[in-house]
Amino acid sequence: MHDYARELRADLPPEIFRRRPARLGWLAVHGAVIVGLIALGLGGALPWWAALLCGVAIGHSWGCLGFLAHETLHHAVTGHRGLERAIGYVAFLPYATSPTLWSAWHNQTHHAHTGHLLADTDQYGTLAVWRRNPYLQRLEAIAPGSGAWASWLFLPTGFTLQTWVVLLLQSERKGFYRRIARRTVWLETGSMLALWVLWLALIGPWRFVFLAVVPAMTANALLMAYIATNHYLNPLTATNDPLANSLSVRNPRWIETLHLQFGYHVEHHIFPTMSARHAPRVRAAILRRYGERYLSLPHREALRLVYARPKLHGDADTLVDPRSGATYRTLAPGHLDLPRLPDPPPAAVSR
Repeated sequence: MHDYARELRADLPPEIFRRRPARLGWLAVHGAVIVGLIALGLGGALPWWAALLCGVAIGHSWGCLGFLAHETLHHAVTGHRGLERAIGYVAFLPYATSPTLWSAWHNQTHHAHTGHLLADTDQYGTLAVWRRNPYLQRLEAIAPGSGAWASWLFLPTGFTLQTWVVLLLQSERKGFYRRIARRTVWLETGSMLALWVLWLALIGPWRFVFLAVVPAMTANALLMAYIATNHYLNPLTATNDPLANSLSVRNPRWIETLHLQFGYHVEHHIFPTMSARHAPRVRAAILRRYGERYLSLPHREALRLVYARPKLHGDADTLVDPRSGATYRTLAPGHLDLPRLPDPPPAAVSR
């Protein structure tokens, strides 16, 4: 991997690399929203449309807690490992995602091998792999870009689906249990499932739809609306190069703040343990040093391309539809007419 981090640190103030415990304030904000709306849903006979709105709002806050858990489990918020794991457990409850499994799958494997054909857990792989792998064929058939009606369920179910694919199919094969305790993963997963069964028994199936199913689907959709744009449009890379294999997306400033700057994904892969609160400063530094090599799109345009392009690679720089044979170039400077970003501000710290 090119040492972008070392070069960019020379342009950035050291204080932005300190942990940001103030981010835990978002836990209180979204926790209050979730608890308050659940209480409202349990307190009276809401009309179905009001119950639906409550469920969507609960799911949005739970999705935002997922952004916080992602940052926290990268050790960017607090150095207390028990608190990190507890936040991960609460935030990942809608998907029954073990925070222990997440750390091995995302922090250790995905970040170390981003864009690598065999090692990265966040790739669909190549046409050659697809032809001999029936599990991949089933997953690709419902992925965005497949043209199948079921692909529209990818956003509201995708994070849960990927969790179970990793848990049941990839954890053993990729050797996760050489680094983490299998018992811990299954205790966390099993206890999450038990809590959902208990919740169903306590509130009944009708309320469960609005206070569990709708929030879980909304939270999935929020996370996957970002995750789907992170790498699926980029080339495969034998050497981990975030400027080639990652994409950042842009939203209005208030949305970026509400979603904890999660769309700054190139920046995150260069500095994974840095709070995303400072990602805009890193973006400016990247633009000064590397100019048009930096890949970024408006979020809506990135999502459009995710659904317009297949997920399989024909080769490192080509996406291919296995049904029609149509090919598309991966996202890279010169491959698409990327909207130009404004010029970055002058460096705040001279080298």
